[in-house]
Amino acid sequence: MTLPPDLLTLGTRPLLVILDYDGTLAPIVARPEDAWPEPGAREALHALLNGGQHRAAIVTGRRAQQVHAFLNLPDLPVIGLHGMEWPGESLQPPDTAALDALRAQLPGTTGVRVEDKGWTLAVHYREVPEAQQANVERQLARLKLPDGWEMMTGKKVREFRPGGFGKGKAVRRLAQEAPSHLPVFIGDDVTDEEGFKALREMNGTTIKVGEGETKAAYRLSDPARVVALLAQWTQQRPLL
Repeated sequence: MTLPPDLLTLGTRPLLVILDYDGTLAPIVARPEDAWPEPGAREALHALLNGGQHRAAIVTGRRAQQVHAFLNLPDLPVIGLHGMEWPGESLQPPDTAALDALRAQLPGTTGVRVEDKGWTLAVHYREVPEAQQANVERQLARLKLPDGWEMMTGKKVREFRPGGFGKGKAVRRLAQEAPSHLPVFIGDDVTDEEGFKALREMNGTTIKVGEGETKAAYRLSDPARVVALLAQWTQQRPLL
């Protein structure tokens, strides 16, 4: 498995490794509850966290408890709901009126799956027949959003959330809290692009997983190569 040589040598420096979950540490699957991590991902993260040199964190659109259930790494910081949910901090109460208004407008097309995260709504349409997917996208784009809410575009998913959050802000905060570490952000989806932009402005390292246009400086083809890179970093020693 060939990895970019200049990425391989980063492990000689103290790193803050920030990762998305779905599509980065786990393959994209039709049912979110089936997104188990890539083989070796948990072991590589455990080694990063316990090697004494690097730090790691997850920034995800999922609830943090879901990622903890998949990875079973209690010491791994998980920032959930695109930056709304932080370890040790209370979540603001959900806007139930806004969520109800959105639910009432959602299309009833066969194959559409609504993932209710309590604070946000994700509408998955990967299982909709391909000939109907564009129509579902148009219907979702026409939804009347509650004041201050926004629609985020992902891979066969549209997520509705309150404004003012996002992976860019979350990644920036994590990097600012670890000034002695080189920040690295690895993600695969459109929602990760704001994180890439934020880290490039901070002279961090950005890695896109998979195909598609990106602001990231590097690219890996799939989660298996992400795991291989993490494992490589855990085996390196700091330069004296």
